[in-house]
Amino acid sequence: MRNSLILLLIAAFFAVSCKNTPKSEPQVEGHYTYQHGWKYDFEDGHIDVHETGTMDFYKDGTALDSARQVYEVTLKDGGKTTWVFNYVSPSIWHVNGEDFYFAGVEETFRMELVEITVDGCDKDYSTKLARRMIMSVGSDIAREIKFHLASLTEKELVWSYTYSNGHSDTWEFYRE
Repeated sequence: MRNSLILLLIAAFFAVSCKNTPKSEPQVEGHYTYQHGWKYDFEDGHIDVHETGTMDFYKDGTALDSARQVYEVTLKDGGKTTWVFNYVSPSIWHVNGEDFYFAGVEETFRMELVEITVDGCDKDYSTKLARRMIMSVGSDIAREIKFHLASLTEKELVWSYTYSNGHSDTWEFYRE
């Protein structure tokens, strides 16, 4: 009987302790996968981009964004080209309330052209245009961007950004 009473008291203690223990908030840190796309016009035509990648967030405020990016370029003269890039961006991040701050590290950023396909346009011109794209992205990679932290759960991280023209974009990362 005494052992039963002790077991009952222990069970009651754990039930009360667990009930009053606050749940911890989901943490950003972890390994995520994502897919994202965007499109825009530029001086020589139109670009549609799709990327598939992984994002690793570390407790020390660093991150690693790695993706395969496919750019489909339609030039004003009707020529088309496809660039495939290996995109690797070591980054830094921090959260303040619902604001998620993120910036690449310029010194270690890489965006390598791994494949080019041309249809109806000059390959040399397309290659030069791809190099301009790499330089443009790389020159702006260290700019800290303030995203809105839309959702953070055990399974996903969602952030959004509203551009100066009012267009809003959302990125969804799924924890593995």
